[in-house]
Amino acid sequence: MPFINVQFADPDGAPRRDMLRDFGFDETFLKDYLEIQLPGDLPARVVEVQRGRYGLVVRGRDGMVQEAEGTLSGRLLHEAEGGYPLPSVGDWVALKMEDRAEGSARPEGSIRAVLPRRSAFMRRAPGDRPGQLPTQVLAANVDTAFIVAAADARWSPRRIERYLTLAYEAGVEPVVVITKADLAQELTGRTGAELLEEAEGLSPGLQAVLVCAPEAQGLESLSPWLKIGKTVVLLGSSGAGKSTLLNALAGHQLAATQEVRSDDSRGRHTTTHRELFRLPSGALVIDSPGLREVQVLAGEDALAETFGDIEALAASCRFRDCAHGLEPGCAVRAALESGELDRGRYEGWRKIGREVAYLAAKEDPRLAAAQADRWRQINKSMRGYTKERRSIQGKAR
Repeated sequence: MPFINVQFADPDGAPRRDMLRDFGFDETFLKDYLEIQLPGDLPARVVEVQRGRYGLVVRGRDGMVQEAEGTLSGRLLHEAEGGYPLPSVGDWVALKMEDRAEGSARPEGSIRAVLPRRSAFMRRAPGDRPGQLPTQVLAANVDTAFIVAAADARWSPRRIERYLTLAYEAGVEPVVVITKADLAQELTGRTGAELLEEAEGLSPGLQAVLVCAPEAQGLESLSPWLKIGKTVVLLGSSGAGKSTLLNALAGHQLAATQEVRSDDSRGRHTTTHRELFRLPSGALVIDSPGLREVQVLAGEDALAETFGDIEALAASCRFRDCAHGLEPGCAVRAALESGELDRGRYEGWRKIGREVAYLAAKEDPRLAAAQADRWRQINKSMRGYTKERRSIQGKAR
């Protein structure tokens, strides 16, 4: 498990002491660590997970940061069966160091506990089981999520909305990074500026940037989020350009890249597992495999933050329980008819809303009936509205 990605020196090459702070270990994490610390423990951050073994950065007894490998303690494995979180990339853990075996390249230890997460970027794991809600932690203790979307044939505001909902649920600031900006006109028939405007319009206050990573164009616009000790996660589908972006930010090859297919702009997974890298700027970046299926794991608040414009319209409806169909005084339907509200965005809201309702029912069966009924009424009303609209259009012909 070679962690050649980790740089343990300032950009000028000068070694530093107590560098664990530069990996995000601040006073809050220190306080949490001291509350669970046992003799022989050291604080460590997970930088890689592969087949049950964990790559870590740990402060040595001399104050210097070094690489280490870890496995889960038997007690932690047992507690995990009862719902205790297993470590994910970005987590801080208490590591009980072991005597280094002769010839061992790096220290090893046993992960005894996971510190409370400041944020957890999660999604529903593919598949489902009756009475269970499988989840998957994509990254922990993240400050910013770069939602990487390519300006090509797969450009999809609906997919971006799903990532935004995940980010808002995690309490993580999202930034849309539009890659392949130089090819936007050729591949989408729209300029990069038009895609930028569309992306920023997906959520109030959302920031988006245009980059051409191979040419290092636009990378300076990402600097506000790439600060020492701050953690960014790269999210996006395969072929969006996450690995190319990471390499451009690092200034050298950190992750393998592959060409996407020219016929449909689809790419293969070049990143096979999540891994944390430290950039020359001191920022920390978690690269992750492309997600073919973005299963939303979020609540009503995250939904409202992603679709604030629709929620504001719904609040203006004449009736509080408006299902946005044939009811009089429906502000949502009026916005659809006038073109103020994009129908694709509305359909995205409905789809994610149904998933949020499903999650609420899973977590609390008492909410199941109310949530299911709400979205059943919305879907039923919209079917009636669509049928009536088609009838009117037919008569007009």
